Amino acid sequence: MTASISVQIDRALVVRLVVGLISLCGCSSGASKPFGGQAGSTNVTGGGGAGGSTAGAAGQSSTDAASTAGSDGGVAGSSPAGATGAAGQSTVGDEGTAGSGGTGGAAGSAGGAAGQSTAGAGGAGTTVDLTKVRPTAGCGLDAADFTAGVLVRQTIATSGTKAVYCADKKCGAWSFPREYFVQLPTVYDKNKAYSLLIEGPGCGGKGNNLYPMLPELAAAVIRVGLSPSVDASPIHATNPNQGCFDDKDGDNSIEWPFYEALWDKLAATLCFDRNRVFAGGNSSGAWLANELGCKYAGDATRPVRAVLPNLGGLPTQAQYKPTCTTTPMAGAWVFGTGSPDQVNYDIYAMNRALTANGCTPSGLTYQTASFDPFPISATDSTSCKKFKGCPTVAPLVVCSLSISDYSAHEMVVIPTWATFIKLFSTPPLLTP
Repeated sequence: MTASISVQIDRALVVRLVVGLISLCGCSSGASKPFGGQAGSTNVTGGGGAGGSTAGAAGQSSTDAASTAGSDGGVAGSSPAGATGAAGQSTVGDEGTAGSGGTGGAAGSAGGAAGQSTAGAGGAGTTVDLTKVRPTAGCGLDAADFTAGVLVRQTIATSGTKAVYCADKKCGAWSFPREYFVQLPTVYDKNKAYSLLIEGPGCGGKGNNLYPMLPELAAAVIRVGLSPSVDASPIHATNPNQGCFDDKDGDNSIEWPFYEALWDKLAATLCFDRNRVFAGGNSSGAWLANELGCKYAGDATRPVRAVLPNLGGLPTQAQYKPTCTTTPMAGAWVFGTGSPDQVNYDIYAMNRALTANGCTPSGLTYQTASFDPFPISATDSTSCKKFKGCPTVAPLVVCSLSISDYSAHEMVVIPTWATFIKLFSTPPLLTP
């Protein structure tokens, strides 16, 4: 009789102690961060005693686009099975997964000693907070090779191998010098992380054949003009000997080693914000900009934040298009409705971005979207419009023009680029 009373007292005591420990923990989910996440926090669970155990606590997770939820609570100690823990709570950004519930304590033998278990820790997020400035290693260094406000010619060696199934007229190893031009802001501060704008001209152009830039933008960005490869032009898949970028050879394109080598060189010598790298261009340069965005949006090393194409889309044929990420990116497309075939590629590029950005409602397309006005100047409030239902850190804009003449687009492209890039000019790098 005495032994029976002793067991009942021990069980009540253990339960009260465990409940008290869990309430003292006070673990809370992490703050929401767009497209980033922290490790899920966990609770320590009480083990079972001779008279029974409590449930394992749910792992909590502060998640965003790529974080992993906290794992299940640990198994409790001996005695009759405990109840299953409640599902963990999650503070999410644009995407996130709630922490899973803790596993109930396993049944144990009578009179077993009290055990103790610790819940599994959540996985850490793998993406970054796009509302923060992330300076490059070049911040603080003198830019001795460049002149503020002037396009300065540079070259870089590139090499690689096109797979035997490449779309171009010649596959195999290649090695080409590449030309590019860099223009620092009109007043360059080596300790300020600027936006970086990478631009490509149309076929036959060079990296100094760029759109005129409004003074307000010229003072706010580091401008990099790319030249198509003269050596690669003869073997281009669809436009040989026309001086175009290698924009239709999927992951075999010579532009990817060029972009990556150039990104690394610029980051090591100039001060710009890794969260504000824009890719723009005209015609062939616009195709390149779209492909850079789809391939490098959210890249851990050389990310592209947004694309600014004029009259250029994404290839739809499997042998021509590169592998695209599913990470959200911003974008502002300018195109002319007078070229129906071209429009299909522009729409394909925009629809891919709508899906990657998780714009709502699910399945939203250019054809079914609703829009808000996007004024690009004091006198033009109708040329461009912004997609509704997209994340504010990854806005999408379209300027659909009835004119198809490339030169006529200039009056829209110039103010659109300035207005769009200004959205990201100061923390929190966006507007409501």
